[in-house]
Amino acid sequence: MTLPHERTRSVVKTEAFLRDLSRNTELPDDIRSYAKSLLRHYPSAEQVFSLGRLEECLANDAQDDEYRRRVIAFHQPLFSSSLDFTL
Repeated sequence: MTLPHERTRSVVKTEAFLRDLSRNTELPDDIRSYAKSLLRHYPSAEQVFSLGRLEECLANDAQDDEYRRRVIAFHQPLFSSSLDFTL
């Protein structure tokens, strides 16, 4: 079973790996270009940590109501429940 901190580490490290690939001039242009195209929509480490704070806040009933309200208010949506654009 994967724990949340393990999943977080994997996503953050994958972003760093793709960034390294995209900047490595020893790699073929098509691989660097593909890494850049994946990074265009890949969540940044800060976005991942923000989502983690939101999930932790929502799961913990003991949180201060003001803290909870602020975390929810400042959170920007990161993911959708489908691959299709819907409003």
